[in-house]
Amino acid sequence: MSEIKKEKIGLTTYKHPDLTWVNVTNATPESMAVLREQFPFFMDIDLRDCLPPYQRPKLLERDRYLFMVLQFPVFDHKNRIIESSELDLFIGKDFVVTSHNGKVRALADMAASFESGANICPLETVNCPANWLHTLLASLYISVFPMLTHISNDIGALEAELFRDTNGDTVKDILRVKSNIVDFRKIMQGHKHVIEKFMRSAPKMLNMKDLEVYYEDLVGHTKEIWDFLDNDKNTIDAVYDSYLSLITYQASEASKTLTALAFIIFPMNLVAAIFTMRAVHMPIEGLPGDFWFMLGIVGLTAVVTIGFLRRKKWL
Repeated sequence: MSEIKKEKIGLTTYKHPDLTWVNVTNATPESMAVLREQFPFFMDIDLRDCLPPYQRPKLLERDRYLFMVLQFPVFDHKNRIIESSELDLFIGKDFVVTSHNGKVRALADMAASFESGANICPLETVNCPANWLHTLLASLYISVFPMLTHISNDIGALEAELFRDTNGDTVKDILRVKSNIVDFRKIMQGHKHVIEKFMRSAPKMLNMKDLEVYYEDLVGHTKEIWDFLDNDKNTIDAVYDSYLSLITYQASEASKTLTALAFIIFPMNLVAAIFTMRAVHMPIEGLPGDFWFMLGIVGLTAVVTIGFLRRKKWL
């Protein structure tokens, strides 16, 4: 197949003295068929895993390559939510194949490095595929930390807003951040185990000399990211609990006020109802100023009731 047609289906090949990189954007059955022709030893089940829906993070050891699936967070600025972007990798002795949806910025930077002829393998090793993978993963993990900072800033803003105003937007923002953290944790949950499994499996077919320490750093990044997410989860849960407690308190205060108001009005209505009785010897009725006497008694009843409620600290 011509290079022009390959680009039309989102498949680009980059050549390097020590590495051939095939990059597939928005995988389709057609692009997977092209990969099958170029790499006939790729298993069909792995090629199908590159197509939607998303797969779980994993590393599978094959005869001539390692198949890795990872998910990375992508922030949707319009909707302010965290989305998952899957990255599928076939890693062989002298080649790397990537499949993704085009939202992974680090891959675009790697492609620019290949096109410009820049040295993407700065470490002194003849095994460029393993070095390339480390460079890519390190860049991806570094790109995650600004998102963590953004989430922490959102939580801080919600904490400050919580005691100023509690409207419908506040609870929506809290739930949005909670959802982002949950999705973030789901995305990052399997990274540590995948990288550790790669470190055990890669030496069987790749030259990992002097690279172990660099991959251990990647494992350290995954732990650090997870610790941040764990702390953010606990914090936003505490903020949400505080919000619910505040709403409950405000509802209780409103209910208490309404109850006190009803308690004040009831004796007044009782006195007024008594004066509406048509008894033969109704006191006060018929005397000069009887209306003002009755009104005064009703008012006095209200004052006494309010005094009683204040003494009981219900008002």
